[in-house]
Parts: sequence; structure tokens; C-alpha cells
Amino acid sequence: MDYQAEQEQELEVLESIYPDELTILNGTFPDIKFTVLLRLDLNDAAIDDTDLLMSLSKVHFLEVTFQFPDNYPDIAPVIHVTPIEESLNEEDGDEEDDEEEEDEYDEHGNIMLSKLDNLADQVTFKDYIDTLTNKIKQQIDDDMLIGMQMCFALLATIKEDSENWFLEQLKELDKQHTLEIERREAQEQKKFNGTPVTKESYLEWRSKFRKEMGLDERDKLRRLEAHNGKLTGKQMFEQGVAGTTDDTDDVYDIVESVTKGMDKVEI
Repeated sequence: MDYQAEQEQELEVLESIYPDELTILNGTFPDIKFTVLLRLDLNDAAIDDTDLLMSLSKVHFLEVTFQFPDNYPDIAPVIHVTPIEESLNEEDGDEEDDEEEEDEYDEHGNIMLSKLDNLADQVTFKDYIDTLTNKIKQQIDDDMLIGMQMCFALLATIKEDSENWFLEQLKELDKQHTLEIERREAQEQKKFNGTPVTKESYLEWRSKFRKEMGLDERDKLRRLEAHNGKLTGKQMFEQGVAGTTDDTDDVYDIVESVTKGMDKVEI
């Protein structure tokens, strides 16, 4: 195989496909080296909630660098992928950076959810480069690309896989964001729900409350004061106290008066 002819021919084809995106770093055989700047079409990606993508304020590029060994394509090229981000509003870039550094908190010390709304800008391809590099190597083996010109096929897969990965990450962030909102709403709702009251829980609370406030003792003293320090008939009965003669006479008089009153009632 004429490696020089193969490499120069492939480079020429790639220049025609990527006239603005391809930059030749070294066009002389051996050690041909060049980069292709891939712009990822994220706003056109298939996703149910387009509002998630509408918030995207960055353009994502992948700079793919190819370096041909002397005997390429019988040997895989050396490939490096570098993620690049550019703000859609370059003039406001500095102001946006300053704003992002200032977190806002609610009364409970939690970051305001408004700071989490722009989910699309939270996805960064720096987290994907290692995985992507391994997938490129796997594709070369699986598709048996050794021995043929492979750069265009690799570039197409890099672009497609990266766009799909972005969507997967965005959907996961949206899912987590929704769960966080639901968690906080449930936490807030607890403040209004309180503890369900049952008869048993009420009596337990009432007993504890009256004991802590000394209400039973206070009521006891008031009753004693109301009867000039004498026990009522009910107290004598409940406590088994044998009162004085005067106390007993008082109780007897009350019972007798009630009985006479009942005799006068006509049924």
C-alpha cells in the first residue's frame, strides 16, 4: 500500500467535506496532522421538552485532532478530542459569570431553585471525553476500519454520540431537578400538615400539658378556696375521706334538698 498517497488523498477529501472546520497542522507526509472543529447541533436534537434546550446559552464544539502514523491506515490514527464552549451572548459573558457566582438562598439555607432552572448549561462535555475516546477505539475494532480510510466515519460517530449523550444528561438533570422540587414541596407541606390527632394522643397531650402547667393543682386549690377549705361530697367519696360533722351535714342537706325537689316534679 502506498501510505503517502492514501493519507494525502484522505486529507484532500476531508478538506472538501469540512472546508471551514478543518485546519491542517502538518500536511506533509509523514506525520500528517490536522484538526476538525465539530459544532454540535443540540438545539435541533430530538427531545420532548424543547424548553430545556431553549435555555441553552452556550455553543458546544468538539475539536478532534488526527495524527497519522507512517503506515496509516493499517494502523489506527492518534486521536485527541477537546471540548470547547462559547457563549451565545459574548458581550454579556462577563456579567453572566459574575451572576453565576452569586447564589441565592431561601429562609432554610437552600439554594433557590431558580438557580437550577437553566439545566442545559450545566451539561459539560469534559465529563464525556474519556468515555468518548474509548468508544472511538471500540468502533475501530467493531467496524473493522483498520486498512481503510476511517476519519470521516469516526467524525460522524463522534458527533452523533456526543449529541445523544448531551440529551441523556439533560434528561437526567431534569429528572433530578423535578425530584428536588417535589422533595422541597413535601418538606414545606409538612409544616402545615402537623401530627394527626387521635383521642389517645389528645388525652396524653392534655394530661402532660396540665401537669407541666400545674393546672390540676391550681384547680384543686380553687375548689378548696371556694368551699372555705372544705372538701366537697364528691371529693370525700373519691378520696375516702371521713369529713367533719359539719362537712357531713352539708352533704346531707344538699342531697335532701335535691330529693325534695324531685318529689315536687310531676311526670
